Amino acid sequence: MAESTRNLNITPEEIQQGKTMAIIAYLIFFIPLLMDDMKKNKFVMFHTEQSIVLLLLNIAAGIIGTITCGIGLVLYIPWIILLIIGIMNAANGEVKVLPVIGQYGEKFNLVK
Repeated sequence: MAESTRNLNITPEEIQQGKTMAIIAYLIFFIPLLMDDMKKNKFVMFHTEQSIVLLLLNIAAGIIGTITCGIGLVLYIPWIILLIIGIMNAANGEVKVLPVIGQYGEKFNLVK
């Protein structure tokens, strides 16, 4: 897995303070966006951005699954794998983009 290509200058204090919220971001992406103190935490916002990309994959899998009468539901397997990878990265305090899809979060700068 690749490190983030952006220079985020995330401090160890930000990582320690934001680990729990970064994990929550993968489960309920908008919670960190509602909390003012977490909006300033670059570690949390990085993982929130990654979770939004993961959410878009989830939506695409649902649409493809509906159109193809369930065949597209196979896309949920990589979604679950990427979800686990993201949660593990957040829990370990790592700033790594998700494989294959993570670079799109950085490319489109989804969270400001």
